[in-house]
Amino acid sequence: MQLLEREHPLAVLLDRAQRCARGDGCVALVTGEAGIGKTVLLRAFAEETRAVVPALWGMCDSLSTPRPLGPLHDVAARLDPRLPELLRGAGAQHEIFSAVLDALAARPHVLVVEDLHWADEATLDLVRFLARRIATLPLLLVLSYRTDLGAAHPLGPVLGDLVTSPDSTRLQLTPLSRSAVLELVADLGLDAAGVHRRTAGNPFFVSQILAQPDSPMPESVRDAVLARTAGLDPAARRSLELLSCTPEPVDGPLLAALGVTSATVEALGRTGLLDRHGNGVAFRHEIARSAVLDAVTPGAEPGLHAAMLDALETVGAGSSVLAHHAVAAGDPVRSVRYATDAAAQSTRAGAHREAVAFYETALAHVGDDEPAARADLLEELSTELYLTDRLPDAIASRARALDLRRSAGQAAAVGAAHTAIAGFAWYAADRAGAERHVEEAIAILRDAGDPRALGFALARDAFLAAHRGDTADAHRSGARAARIADELGDDEVLRSTASVGVAVARLIDGDEGGRADLLAAADVGLRFRLDDLATTPMSNLCHLDVEQGRYEQAEQSLAHALRVSEERDTPICTAWQLGVRSRLRLLQGRWADAEADARSVLSSRDLPLSHLWPRLVLGLLLARREAPPANPHLDELWELVGRLDNPGMVAPAAAALAENAWITRTPDPRLDDPLVTELSTRVWTGRDATLAPLRRWLARLAGEGPAGAGRPSGLPYDDALDAWDTGATDDLLAALPVLDGLGARPVADRFRARLRADGVSGVPRGAQPATRANPAGLTARQLDVLALLVDGLSNADIAARLVISPKTADHHVSAILAKLDVRSRAEAAAAARLLGVVAVTPG
Repeated sequence: MQLLEREHPLAVLLDRAQRCARGDGCVALVTGEAGIGKTVLLRAFAEETRAVVPALWGMCDSLSTPRPLGPLHDVAARLDPRLPELLRGAGAQHEIFSAVLDALAARPHVLVVEDLHWADEATLDLVRFLARRIATLPLLLVLSYRTDLGAAHPLGPVLGDLVTSPDSTRLQLTPLSRSAVLELVADLGLDAAGVHRRTAGNPFFVSQILAQPDSPMPESVRDAVLARTAGLDPAARRSLELLSCTPEPVDGPLLAALGVTSATVEALGRTGLLDRHGNGVAFRHEIARSAVLDAVTPGAEPGLHAAMLDALETVGAGSSVLAHHAVAAGDPVRSVRYATDAAAQSTRAGAHREAVAFYETALAHVGDDEPAARADLLEELSTELYLTDRLPDAIASRARALDLRRSAGQAAAVGAAHTAIAGFAWYAADRAGAERHVEEAIAILRDAGDPRALGFALARDAFLAAHRGDTADAHRSGARAARIADELGDDEVLRSTASVGVAVARLIDGDEGGRADLLAAADVGLRFRLDDLATTPMSNLCHLDVEQGRYEQAEQSLAHALRVSEERDTPICTAWQLGVRSRLRLLQGRWADAEADARSVLSSRDLPLSHLWPRLVLGLLLARREAPPANPHLDELWELVGRLDNPGMVAPAAAALAENAWITRTPDPRLDDPLVTELSTRVWTGRDATLAPLRRWLARLAGEGPAGAGRPSGLPYDDALDAWDTGATDDLLAALPVLDGLGARPVADRFRARLRADGVSGVPRGAQPATRANPAGLTARQLDVLALLVDGLSNADIAARLVISPKTADHHVSAILAKLDVRSRAEAAAAARLLGVVAVTPG
């Protein structure tokens, strides 16, 4: 069929290929409904660009659980001869990605990844990894995907990142017009309007009618496809059905293992349903494959998958593909074997969501008469569920394993299960449950004959002790675990795990040497590919850096931690770290960024502990911006810290309650809690930075002077509030534009009321609604740009955030400087604060 009405997308792709050849990288997104012609367009593009930059072609397949990095396996040998070995050896994700990056940087490449909607998580990580670096690569990354994705589809967030990049182009393929259909059917005597109406211009449907011009319009694509198979003999039909049970291309060795002869391949090729694919074959269109498979005689499909499974085993196929066919064949033994192996490979590759799916598949097929195997799978599954932020499911899975181990009389395994559940319970904000399980673990393991398991239980106890403020107990339990590590022959993993709780305790007590210990523990986790150990120390370090006022170090630790957590696919740690970052951004006066981080964390409902700082941030923003009589975010925050009973978390939560009470001038009885009183009065060595904000706010609330130790400077809101404590008129007046610029209207109103009460005349009124809506005659877009300029973004960053070109951003900034009659970005930001422009995140 002719390639009609695709001239523009084809021209764009060819232009991007030319740019790629010159060393300019970019991403092209090709999207449309099933059958719209994405593959046909890309094949035409690949043919035309062959002389400029040959295309590498990787496929995502519609397996029940996708094979990790499937498209990369397709192109690995052509990209770099060393890559297949790295993939076969299940290299760490960052090692694989670095090797791919090096190969792509060596010379210009066009890399096509087709059907991205079927991609596994590791492939999506690779796409995001390459897209972020595309400007530095001589690479055209072409991604095709269907438009009919659900709201929760994992591709959604990736597309959200890609479409806002200035280096990305999105090509939406549309159905054929009536005139295009008329051109196609003109020589066949068909009713063009009728064909267009029945097919809605879908090129695939149209192509089926063109292949059968003498037949009436098929009632479904199934009929259209099956009509092409009418002339096949039984052996060829059987081969076609066999090929239809796999979404992947079938290469020459697999064809031979299936007993499909070259004569049969030729006969199948004449149907127009298959294409040559290297030395094998593949269905031309996924819809055609599905139509053939749907028409298989009822009850015959498992036999097809069994035959495919046998053949795949002989050619050494990957475990994920074998698991797919074993399940479809109804073979429980091989389903368990291959799904378990695929899960382990997914874990090593950092594809934890795929690991969950494979472990769940294995569990669905393991027999009730195999309790040990079931317990093993439940334990592995619980860890993956925890890492993928499914805490209730993780706890339930490990509890089921615990029951099986207890029934089998396996004391050490029972103790280890209690240790694991203690960790899960802590992240679920259930301190009481965590303490109960770790006590049970230690009691059982003390006499269970497994010192290593006891060591990990003691390490967990040290961690929990540190977080309840009992640093002496943390040191004791950590030291016991370290001694066990020594007795076992310097067990580096156990020693590092034990060091986490001790390092947290050291930092809480003011000993910054704990930072180096946390970094060292995280490094051990990375070296041993233990994702929990690689990320948990960094999560604690980030939190304590912010808590204790090490803001420059916090920026560095957060950047490192988030990169590792994203690379290793540990959303539970990513969520906590984003929550910590939201708190840092609030302190820095970057309120729009703080709000964005906080809301992104709260979108995940299964991470109670990670909701702590987002609730604090959103509660304070609500108080500072609006001062409503009720503040549900702070209510939930207080309920959460009550469950955690952690002084380092109670103190900032109580400070937030005190600030809200001060802003709204409403007493809060929760501040009468005995723990709040203790925190505000106790001399607590090393913890001044944590307790000082609470003491300052309680002093303000009581109408007293400055209280508590000093604090880091350079925090706009806190610097402005210092003026309230001094009471000096000049300080109060100087604070007003800062508060107005931040959008802290109720707080600024208190300052104005105090100044007027002190008899100060000519107090600035602040921005009025009309002024805020259009100050200095700025356009709506210029207001957006100015708000981001206040946040300190560069022109390039502004362009990326607003999805405009850098040149357009430059023009907007120049126009703003002229309208505000200022000469620099700093002066523009100062003017914006005076005008009441509050930075917002465009949505």
